[in-house]
Amino acid sequence: MANANDYRRVRSALRGTIDDAFDGTQFYVNSVTGSDASGYGYTIDAPTATIDYAIGLCTAAKGDVIHVMPSHAENVTTATGINCDVAGITIVGHGRAGVMPTVSFTAAAGSITVGAANVTIRNLKLVANFATGVTAGVTIAATGDGCTLDGLVMRDAAANTEFLVHISVATTVTDLVVENCSLVGLISESMTNSILFAGTSSDCTIRRNYIFVDSSDDTIDHLAGAAVNLHVHDNVIINQDTTTALYCFRNKSDGTGVVHDNKCGYNKVDAEMLVGAGTWFFENYCSNTIAESGLLDPATTHAIP
Repeated sequence: MANANDYRRVRSALRGTIDDAFDGTQFYVNSVTGSDASGYGYTIDAPTATIDYAIGLCTAAKGDVIHVMPSHAENVTTATGINCDVAGITIVGHGRAGVMPTVSFTAAAGSITVGAANVTIRNLKLVANFATGVTAGVTIAATGDGCTLDGLVMRDAAANTEFLVHISVATTVTDLVVENCSLVGLISESMTNSILFAGTSSDCTIRRNYIFVDSSDDTIDHLAGAAVNLHVHDNVIINQDTTTALYCFRNKSDGTGVVHDNKCGYNKVDAEMLVGAGTWFFENYCSNTIAESGLLDPATTHAIP
């Protein structure tokens, strides 16, 4: 007879991309066939039309999962257009490339806001499509501890319809994970940061992301408050900006953590790329000259006996 561990493995496999054993309800979203009406969302044949409506069907801390179907598309115009305000939910997009579920932001305030703890968002394409720029594509509120952003694809519709910040993180957030994301911005003069921390944080991780932007400020910016145990590793971080001497990554001088195995490029000659007086740095390769290989950065000036 199968034991409890065998049962959990089988149930996990049956749920495809959901890699934990959840006791919650499965919900479904599809703008092509769905409706935001009573009775919708509980089966793949009768989905809701929007992600936010499905969030409203969830119960906090039960492990509910929202499946966003291939080719789903919706527009968001407010900061609460998709409001992840139910703790412990997982939102999973299904499909890739041309059928990847897509959320377009068509107003400056448009954002996916994470306002509850332990929310996971996976495999969605987010597109900035507003003439003066979208302020922040994803906003992690102070109540959004334990959030995981996994495999998000963020793109600008055009050079003048862009994300000003990809991911904005409120002060005091803990246990944030940003991983496997592709954050790409077109060359322009309006984007400030890709990932911006508004103040302090604790035990946050940024790993295995591809960040290729034109940011006038630090690409990953943790200057406003001190990080505690920030872990940044195995990212590719390219800043195409040529006018300001800022950084690919900056931690506040009293911020702590480890930054290792990143590959960075900054298209401004003689500019530093990784900064943090209280941060440990290991095996980061950086270049500020296109078509030339990177060098260790920060530079090694000390000797080990």
